[in-house]
Amino acid sequence: MTMNWIEISVRADGEAAEAVSELFNRLNSRPDGQGGAVTEMGGFDPIGEDHHPFVIVKTYLPAGEADTADRQRQIEEGLWYLGRIYPLSEVVVQPLAEEDWANAWKASYHPLHVGRRFLIIPAWQTADVHPGADDVPLILDPGMAFGTGLHPSTQLCLMALEDVVRPGQRVLDAGCGSGILSIAAARLGAARVDAFDIDPIAVTATHENAALNDLPIPIHVFVSAGPDETWTRGKVGQVSNLSDTWDVILVNILPHVIIALLEAGLHTHLAPGGTMIFAGIIEEREPEVRAALAEHGLTVIRALGMGDWVSLVAGAS
Repeated sequence: MTMNWIEISVRADGEAAEAVSELFNRLNSRPDGQGGAVTEMGGFDPIGEDHHPFVIVKTYLPAGEADTADRQRQIEEGLWYLGRIYPLSEVVVQPLAEEDWANAWKASYHPLHVGRRFLIIPAWQTADVHPGADDVPLILDPGMAFGTGLHPSTQLCLMALEDVVRPGQRVLDAGCGSGILSIAAARLGAARVDAFDIDPIAVTATHENAALNDLPIPIHVFVSAGPDETWTRGKVGQVSNLSDTWDVILVNILPHVIIALLEAGLHTHLAPGGTMIFAGIIEEREPEVRAALAEHGLTVIRALGMGDWVSLVAGAS
């Protein structure tokens, strides 16, 4: 049976994109992993060079279900109120057939160079893309999981990774999404890569994307919210011989989640001399995150920026 969908999209930069994503995730997340927010970057030319990027946030409602009209109304009302606070584009609502829904987000997803060496290749374009001798290819089919590589926060994390990860290190990807950062760490020579995400859809996506990349090591990934009971169960139940410390810990989430993970003690799992990379930080909230890092004994070593987004590289004081 063919399912039709309703796509709701809005162009929203910086903090506005974060607010719209939160609205979509709150009002339209489904147990099967569909719905929620899909974040895309536009403004790229056909070969992936960055010209004038902008953020588009989308969500998809199943047409014809009993509560669809009510959810659509709530979303449109929420966007109207957000538009009084943030500069949002006109909201676009359009119907999509099943095939169109499954591939709609792929239209703006092209091979993209990030940093000095990374080349992100959509899985369905591998036959048409020929990496150069110095390229580090990352093959990806993110599906509905966060982390296409087009979002500035993911790009900033990748750029920081190039300078931080050294061969033989142990890396933890906190909130792995599509697994793109875990794959990048393995490509850079990490001896072990562990990853977790609160969303089972993201854990599945990480497994699947790792398989696409013919990595030299496996990525050990489990469902968890961080250093709590789910963390312990995940380590014991799904990951064998998992270390309690890592040389590099990646945290590409939102500021309030970064702060919550620090309060839960994520930083205490950093090995002596290790480095943490934080991203997903809108520049208006950078002071708040810096204060949380300092409170937990972390010193910012380097800051990277792209548009309204910031990444912070930190180590123990």
